[in-house]
Amino acid sequence: MAVTSPTTKKPAESPRQLSRKQVDALLRELRDPSLAREFLIDAGLIDADGQLSPPYRSQDAQSA
Repeated sequence: MAVTSPTTKKPAESPRQLSRKQVDALLRELRDPSLAREFLIDAGLIDADGQLSPPYRSQDAQSA
């Protein structure tokens, strides 16, 4: 029987959680305003006019 050393495992990351390295790479890429705008539109946070999408608007902004 072979003796093996215990392996050290990293804590399991959620498949939806980004690593620090991934976040840093995204932030570098989004320094370009046109790419940042495209990202926000694709994510559904803003519309083509640059306005917040309805779920992200405050009640005060909707009544103005």
